[in-house]
Amino acid sequence: MNQQSTSTSPAAGEVALHAEAANAAAMRLRDWLLRGSAQLREGDQAGGVAGTIGADGKPLYVYAEITGYYLSWLADISGGEDDAQVRERARLALGWAARHFSAAGQMPQTRVHLTAGEPDWRNDAAFFFDLAMLLRGVDAIAEAGIVTHTDAVRGTLHEQLSQFVRDDTLLPAIQLRGTQPLPPRWSTRGGPFLVKASSRVALSGNHAQLPQGLALACARESGRWAMQAADIELGMLHPTLYFAEGLLLSRPDRADAVAQLLHRCLAAARADGALPETAGETDGKVRNDILAQALRVGLLLRQLGAAQAPGESELDRLAAILLARVETRDSLPFNADAAAQANVWGTMFAEQALRWYANRPGTARPSAAALV
Repeated sequence: MNQQSTSTSPAAGEVALHAEAANAAAMRLRDWLLRGSAQLREGDQAGGVAGTIGADGKPLYVYAEITGYYLSWLADISGGEDDAQVRERARLALGWAARHFSAAGQMPQTRVHLTAGEPDWRNDAAFFFDLAMLLRGVDAIAEAGIVTHTDAVRGTLHEQLSQFVRDDTLLPAIQLRGTQPLPPRWSTRGGPFLVKASSRVALSGNHAQLPQGLALACARESGRWAMQAADIELGMLHPTLYFAEGLLLSRPDRADAVAQLLHRCLAAARADGALPETAGETDGKVRNDILAQALRVGLLLRQLGAAQAPGESELDRLAAILLARVETRDSLPFNADAAAQANVWGTMFAEQALRWYANRPGTARPSAAALV
C-alpha cells in the first residue's frame, strides 16, 4: 500500500493524530524510564535495571538482560534534551555491569531478586541471550560516545560468551547449579531467537576482536536460519519476533522473508487486534511487549524497503492498539493480569516503537542495530 498524501487525504488527519498521541505517550514512558524506579540508585545493585516493578512501586528483581536493553535504549535517545540524565543513567548501569561481570570465569545470577522468595530456576543457569544483550548495551553507549571506558567489561563478556560455544554452535544456556535438568522452555531449548543475540555479539567485533570460535558460531547461527526465515514455526511470538529483529541486523538481504514472517505473526491477531502469546491460541494470555516488537519490526521493514513490508494503514493500526495498552500510564504493563505492575523491558520496547512511529519519516531513521 502506498503512503497517502498528508495534505489531501482525510486519513492523513488520523495519521497525524496517531503520531501526536504516539509522541506524547513516548515522552511519558521516556520520563518514567529516566526518572522513575526502573533503575536502582542505591545499595549493592545500584545501576542495575529491574525487569518488573511491583504494585507498591518497588523493583522485584534486577536483570542483566534488561540492564543491557537499558544501555541500548539510552544510546538510542542520546543527544537530546535529557542528555545529562542519559549520561548519568549509563554511568550507573555500566558500573553495575563492571562490578558483577568482573571475572570471565564467574557468572552472576541471572535474576537478582531484591526480596526473599521462592527459588528461581533461572538462577541455576547462565543464558547466552542475557549476556549478549548486556554486551550490546555496553557497545551501544560506546558508539554513542556516552561512556568511553568499556573495554574491560566488553572483554569479560566476550570470554564468558565463548563458554557457550560447542562444536561451532551456540548453547542457549549453561547449567551452573542444581541437580535437576533445566525446564524445557524456549530460552533453554534454543532456536531462531538466538539470532538476535548472535547478531549483536557479531557486531561487537567492530569494537574488539571476538574469540575465533565465538565469531564463527555467531555467523553460523544467522546462516542456519536465514533461508527459512519466512517459514519458521511461529509458536510463541515473543521469541519469533526476536528472530526477526536479529535477522534484520545480520542479514538485511532477507528483509522480504522477514516481512512474510511478520505478516504471519500479525495474522494471528485476535478480533481486538491483540497478539496472543502463542500463535493459534484463542483463549490464552496476550502480551503487550509483543505489540511493540511487531510495530518496531514493521517500521524497520518499511525503512529497508521490503516488498511485503506493512503498509501505512497497518502501522497506524498497530500504533493505535499499542497506544490503547499504554493509555495514560507512564509505563507499560506486561498484560491485563499484571496491570498494577510496570514491565520495564516492555516499556522500553513501547517507547522506542512509538517514538520511531511518531518521527517517521523524519531524520531519525530506525536502525536494526539500535533495537532495544
